[in-house]
Amino acid sequence: MHRIVFVTLLMMGLFVLGMVGVTSASSHLLPPFTQDELNNNWEADRRFPTDGVTSVTEFGRDNVARLGIDHEETSASTFTRTEGIKTVGAQNFGDVVQVDLYLDPDWEDKAVRAGFWVVGDDGAGARDNFFGILEFVHLEPSTSGASAQGDHEGWRFWNSTTGLWTNLNTLFTYGEWVTVGIELDTTTNLYNYFINGDLVGSATGGENFIRELFLNSYNYGLDEFPTLSNASYAAHWHHGSTDPETIADCKDGGWEAFGFRNQGQCIQFVNTGVDSRE
Repeated sequence: MHRIVFVTLLMMGLFVLGMVGVTSASSHLLPPFTQDELNNNWEADRRFPTDGVTSVTEFGRDNVARLGIDHEETSASTFTRTEGIKTVGAQNFGDVVQVDLYLDPDWEDKAVRAGFWVVGDDGAGARDNFFGILEFVHLEPSTSGASAQGDHEGWRFWNSTTGLWTNLNTLFTYGEWVTVGIELDTTTNLYNYFINGDLVGSATGGENFIRELFLNSYNYGLDEFPTLSNASYAAHWHHGSTDPETIADCKDGGWEAFGFRNQGQCIQFVNTGVDSRE
């Protein structure tokens, strides 16, 4: 299904920074979602996904993180109906991060939330007060249950200051991978949100760096909707980096995100096309 509409930028004071995408070498490249990576470097956020977190080969890609939601294991607390994982401990992810999400055709008739979250550092080793969230949802007002999550199919982003979502009428197609990116502009103190490299909105951010990443979904098993199913579903995430394009992509540990054993093999691939990863 295609939804082709104009991209609407609804936030007042939106800064269009040259429409710079987040697919450049300045982006923080996540390691591939191998099972070891998921087991050792990610942990539960609020509640661990009720249908597990596994590394799978799906939708044309290897090392895909599958986060499963089991609608028969819904929490009584709306807070812990958000199920997901976060990076372990405080880290410095710089000011630009991205990940790929697969828009599963299975979602077309289901209530779904699949979001990429970040939070910044306050400069004293703790979280600041500003979360950045860019997520895909398929929602309508529930006829029963406690989850009042809105009425929207598509992308939306969060503003920590207002506590409000901004719905985006951005083109999307089920059955495709989409790159979602969040940039923390420490000069303007804004989170800039990107979809496939295009700036789609901005909201309040912090003054320092991004310290934690989250992959979150929501369990709608106790809710009923006029037309949507509340059944189980899964979100599939990929680190998004397939091949390096420049030598700079291989430096500062970037080679590891592309699956090379060392920096030299990565640079060799850029220069010659010889792939030593197999």
